Amino acid sequence: MIAKKITLILLTLMFPLAGLQALEKNDTIEKSKKHEKNDTIEKVKMKEKFPPLKPYHWNVIKFNPTPMLLWSNVNNITFSYERLVAKNHSVSLQAGYLLFPRLITDTIAGIITIEKGKKYGINLALDYRYYPFSRNRRPAPDGLYIGAFISYYGFHFKNNFDILYTTVDQNAAIEGNLNILNIGMSLGYQFIFWKRLSLDLLMFGPSVSLYKGDLKLSGSLDPDQIENIDQELVDKLLNRFPLLKSIFSSENLEFTGSRASWSLGFRYSIQIGFHF
Repeated sequence: MIAKKITLILLTLMFPLAGLQALEKNDTIEKSKKHEKNDTIEKVKMKEKFPPLKPYHWNVIKFNPTPMLLWSNVNNITFSYERLVAKNHSVSLQAGYLLFPRLITDTIAGIITIEKGKKYGINLALDYRYYPFSRNRRPAPDGLYIGAFISYYGFHFKNNFDILYTTVDQNAAIEGNLNILNIGMSLGYQFIFWKRLSLDLLMFGPSVSLYKGDLKLSGSLDPDQIENIDQELVDKLLNRFPLLKSIFSSENLEFTGSRASWSLGFRYSIQIGFHF
């Protein structure tokens, strides 16, 4: 009898407790639903207050003065065209003509005198950009961007020279090519002022680069003469074109054939453009 009474007392105490727990659970569920509903309403209000940004325009044409500044030559003309393909994604194409200072201007090893020649180059680049943030509620292409690029630089030079102490017309020349292919990442910032003026700053552009170059010497020089001028000519070439060091390292240059080498590269630029 005592056991039955104790059981009845325990059951009497447990039922109200279970009811309280059920009420608390229901109250928690209701509060959660109310909170989710309030969050949804708040998000809708935020979207109404700050609707998705639409670009002012979808195109930017730019002038790149960086090669002109690097090589101090006003004939180094480079332009690029950027096109938005989505509200915060774009692709751009760059093309330019490069002209370099005179390669070598004096006598080499007391054997040959360098004359005027021709030198020129081109640069091409294809970029993809993603604009993750807007600046002061301004749409892309204004703001910070990250992306990837592939670029190509091609250089060619040819200089005629006179062989000293001879009156015979030798038709001698030094000719070379340097080709650089870069694949890398980019980080930069583009400002759009008054919805039209663009200032594009590519600040960080590391890359993996393939350098390929060739040099050749033509003319009636015997092997002893070529050996005498090799080292001095190589030193002058490397001083004028430091990138050749990436290909030839500490090896002796040979004026026949070609060589290639992988190395690290870097890209940066300043561009001014028109947003339309």
